[in-house]
Amino acid sequence: MSTTIAIIGGGFSGTMVAAHLLRKATFPLDIKLIERRPAIGKGVAYGTKYICHLLNVPAAKMSAFPDDPEHFLRWVQKEEISRGNLVPSGVQPNTFVPRQIYGKYIQAVLDEAEIAGKENVRLERIKNEAVSILPDGNGATISLSTGQNLRVNKVVLALGNFPPSDPFVQDKSFYTSLRYVSYPWSAQALSDLEQDDAVLLIGSGLTMLDLAVALKEQGHAGAIHVVSRHGLLPYPHKFTKPYPTFLNVETAPKNIRALVKLVRQEVKNAIAQDCDWRAVLDSLRPITQQLWQQLPLKEQRRFLRHVRIYWEVHRHRVSPGVANTVSEMLHSGQMVVHAGRIQGYDEDDRAVDVSLRKRKISHKNYAGEESGNTSEHEVVRVQRVINCTGTECDYRKFGHPLIQNLRSHGFIRSDALAIGLDVAPNGALLDVDGMVSQILYTLGPPRQGRLWETTAVPEIRVQAAALAEELLGMKV
Repeated sequence: MSTTIAIIGGGFSGTMVAAHLLRKATFPLDIKLIERRPAIGKGVAYGTKYICHLLNVPAAKMSAFPDDPEHFLRWVQKEEISRGNLVPSGVQPNTFVPRQIYGKYIQAVLDEAEIAGKENVRLERIKNEAVSILPDGNGATISLSTGQNLRVNKVVLALGNFPPSDPFVQDKSFYTSLRYVSYPWSAQALSDLEQDDAVLLIGSGLTMLDLAVALKEQGHAGAIHVVSRHGLLPYPHKFTKPYPTFLNVETAPKNIRALVKLVRQEVKNAIAQDCDWRAVLDSLRPITQQLWQQLPLKEQRRFLRHVRIYWEVHRHRVSPGVANTVSEMLHSGQMVVHAGRIQGYDEDDRAVDVSLRKRKISHKNYAGEESGNTSEHEVVRVQRVINCTGTECDYRKFGHPLIQNLRSHGFIRSDALAIGLDVAPNGALLDVDGMVSQILYTLGPPRQGRLWETTAVPEIRVQAAALAEELLGMKV
């Protein structure tokens, strides 16, 4: 008798779970990979049409397999797609490859796993959307948007990232305007713009940079305004020698103030040794999840409230090429970054006036550099406003039918920080009473509350491999 495992979501997370199941299954298994988009494996990030959208990590660190770190590098150097206009000089270990290529890589990984899999291990790609799941003692019934029902033994929620929430303003009527784009990755986000139109991008993180360089690629000449609370942009990568581990998980401070102080001191030590601060932060990567998990809840909240923004711009860095493009836009005056909040919108037939309240800020980065701003009001007039504030991770706010269904029946609950779902160490979801599910599992961003560092390829590829082994090791 065959076992059936459904994977809802065909981006990187879901595709890699499917690939590992195909590679490792030793008993009859049916895998149903459900994705509403036409292409499996690409997701939002790797399905972009813009060549200028590069991976934020060099090729040598983007293998899909944790036990074969050069797998992607070998693949991309072998494939013809690494030549020509996409990567004119060929791919080297430090090359930041276009994301389009990485999407093809993930598809190839799945195709190869399917071809090499055992005869009684089958993969079915289902282009559809799951709208409800009803678990019971023997498995679960998944209902699809077309009315079809699937009976399965296990379900993996590979949901990825959800769209951002609309920024708070008293009068939200503008958010129904055609001038407002709530989902920055929609096909319409940058379409039908006049070349000289002014654009406001809300948020100054990686998503904003993607939109800015895409505007540049399509020849946009109008002003690009950027507004975020602190006005901080992600730092660029810089290749530097590795820095030795300076923190021990067992003896590390259990409060954020002491941890930040220790990191700052180590950055000063590194600079004195002619090392870059990036190497200091990179040395924390292998133990970031452990450091996070041993922090008391109140300290995790303190991190989110006071440190998160600085962590994000230092930790989630951008390729030097993208940074150079944005730097040119800033120096030319085409891009202007505002630190502050949106107070309101006043739209007429030709544009919308966006009222900003700039805030006085004073902060130091990990290297001790200070920056600031003065408190004042400003109005920018633009033809389009695009929400780039980053993914919403509070599952209590989601209106997606599947999430609403699971939440309303008590099959899932948010974690204590409301930045993901409550999960067991093996990825099993906890229900509203804290019971560990034997049917529902997840990986990637929904585990953020438990792991913090869980949104990038190095972490997700480990989770995908471990979750596949967990599912295959169970007696169903």
